[in-house]
Amino acid sequence: MRLRPDQLQSHLQRPTLAPIYFVSGDEPLQKLECIDQIRMTARSQGYEERLVFNVDKSFDWGSINQASANLSLFSSRRIIELRMASPKPGKEGGKVLLEYAEQIGEDNLLIISSDKLDKSAQSNKWVKAVEKVGALIQVWQVNPAQLPAWIQNRLQSQEKRITLDAARLIAQRVEGNLLAARQEIDKLILLIDKDSIDIEDVIAAVADSSRFDVFDLIESAFLGNADRTLLMLQGLRNEGTEPMALFGALMWEFRRLCSIAHQHEAGSNLESLFKSYRIWDQKKRPMNAVLQRHTCKSFDQLLTFCATIDKTLKSSRRDQAWDQFNTLLLAISGANTVKLQVA
Repeated sequence: MRLRPDQLQSHLQRPTLAPIYFVSGDEPLQKLECIDQIRMTARSQGYEERLVFNVDKSFDWGSINQASANLSLFSSRRIIELRMASPKPGKEGGKVLLEYAEQIGEDNLLIISSDKLDKSAQSNKWVKAVEKVGALIQVWQVNPAQLPAWIQNRLQSQEKRITLDAARLIAQRVEGNLLAARQEIDKLILLIDKDSIDIEDVIAAVADSSRFDVFDLIESAFLGNADRTLLMLQGLRNEGTEPMALFGALMWEFRRLCSIAHQHEAGSNLESLFKSYRIWDQKKRPMNAVLQRHTCKSFDQLLTFCATIDKTLKSSRRDQAWDQFNTLLLAISGANTVKLQVA
């Protein structure tokens, strides 16, 4: 059978457990919680002993057969946990798991966990055998648009209500990290002694869980994500980032970008320039995005504005540099550059 994570709790209320549970996915919190639910239910049903196997290149698959065959000295019922990074255990592993699913024992509960199970892996014989006799639970990432509702449901399960605006604020702060979101929810439950939580409660009680890196900020601006860029800039400011250090990192990356732009406009091949300036594959997308958005003329205008920021940082008005960073990063992101022209 196949179960969604939100169906698991209801399934576990049945009188008997399935002999095998296979939990796969790339989202660690939901995967961990599914396994915890299965394990806790098994404990309540008399599975007292637990064996854990971590699969690596040197893993002996015969140990699974030995664990399932040997009688326990301490308990008549045993949990066997098999932790695999990849859902593709290879020929030997697939054979062992297929045989296990075809000859399941009454006294053992097998819990398999792995990263995301793709379509090709789902067609493997051992996976189909597990699905036939047990339960396959696939965990999916919670995307940013779904996160506020996930937070509301999470609090509702704790007999608390939260307004949509407050849930959105938490989602914004944790930037998609469900582990951080759970920590913030647990903190709210402890700190707020009322059933309904609003945005003022969140602002007062929740520490900002986002930790922003300067080069992530620059990459976000290059990609044209203006809102996220300004949020990250505010996060860096709140964390006490030294503005001169931020400016130094920004100028190092921006001067390199300007050099590439001028050489490319003069006729140099862009891929050759990327190789020369050590712009590797993961950095090409933001570089391509900002190069398509700006011309050499607009880059020169931005450099002139950078000179203004430099003067501000070296003056008694250095706190004003944060507002200038706002303007510069918005311009890089593709927003209107009127302020640059006025400056």
